[in-house]
Amino acid sequence: MALLKWTMRSISIIVKPTLSCNIGCKHCYHTPDERSDRTVMTPEILERLIRMASEEYETAWFVWHGGEPLLLPLGFYKKAIGLQRKYFGRDSHRISNTIQTNGTLIDRRFMDFCRDNRINVGVSFEGPCNNVLRPALRKDAVQKNLDMMARRGHMFSVNATICRRSTDGMIGIYDHFLEKGTALSFSPVMRIGSAGPDMVPDADEYAAQSIKVFEKWMRDPDADMPLMPHLQYVMAALGEPSVSDCAHSSCLTKWISVYPDGSIFPCAKGCPEEYLLCNINDIDRLSDSFSGGSMRRMLSASIARRQKCLSECELFEYCQGGCSIDALSEGSMEMNNGTSCRIFRKVFSHIFKTINSVIDGRSDLTDYNKFVREAILGKLVNPKATSENECPSERIQRIL
Repeated sequence: MALLKWTMRSISIIVKPTLSCNIGCKHCYHTPDERSDRTVMTPEILERLIRMASEEYETAWFVWHGGEPLLLPLGFYKKAIGLQRKYFGRDSHRISNTIQTNGTLIDRRFMDFCRDNRINVGVSFEGPCNNVLRPALRKDAVQKNLDMMARRGHMFSVNATICRRSTDGMIGIYDHFLEKGTALSFSPVMRIGSAGPDMVPDADEYAAQSIKVFEKWMRDPDADMPLMPHLQYVMAALGEPSVSDCAHSSCLTKWISVYPDGSIFPCAKGCPEEYLLCNINDIDRLSDSFSGGSMRRMLSASIARRQKCLSECELFEYCQGGCSIDALSEGSMEMNNGTSCRIFRKVFSHIFKTINSVIDGRSDLTDYNKFVREAILGKLVNPKATSENECPSERIQRIL
């Protein structure tokens, strides 16, 4: 067999095998018209996607999304795993998988399949505030499924989306999942798809509540749960940015989203039709999707925004100008200082100052949870200072 020569190191592929959903969340990335589309990804498109990824990329992260991906039978995912093994290699370290679901259709067969194939599960769920965005979802049924996964030792996390009405419930959501010991991430509603402007949280209020959650989590030695994006921000403040945090890294040409009919967009968030890159049936290599006019326009607008951020904001090295689709939803892809930008500046600045103050003050690390302790200890054992002559307090002043 000829030795493969990959032209690219890694790609993240959000696969949307269906846009249909069984509950219809108020903030869905897709409009009701899009969710009414009953198109399902064919076996031919599925195989073409996996084969093309294997031929061009050394590693690939497949995120199974939707719509509600579990509306497709388990056989679809068994075929997907079989194709990954066929093209990437059996038991290959070259692939990873995550399924993002609303949690209603999880059952024992699905859990066993995910466990046997090392598939991570992300559940979109707000616990005590769930009915604000997902009134058709029975939160007791979802929590029952989460409890079942926890008892069986399965890898999963909860993603809580916060709107204007639920901002003041963030502490309650955190407390709920802390008691369960469930990995948790927070994100604000963006004006995309079904979400109207009245659903987008106030940036200052969201940031204030997010900081309260961070302080409670950080200063609880018994908090045995990772909290995102706060832990990512801790790592970034210590000089270890997370490449998986697509909102604060240069994701263009490194991520794609493939729709049921094979259409390729640059992002999982509902992109306008003008940012359709191509259809997978019309290209020979996945990277060919980045050569069209849509990507050139997106890159041009993103560069303009990032140049503006670079000249105006000292946090640029940590956010890389933020998410282009978020900026587009807030007015223009060339615009900065929108809701997502303001939230990041406030929350990250607080975390940066807090973490570096702990280091400067040589605080007793037993006062903090194990995730913060391990991150700081890693920094102290293997420091990666921006400048050899710059102490943490000087760096704080430069950044803030």
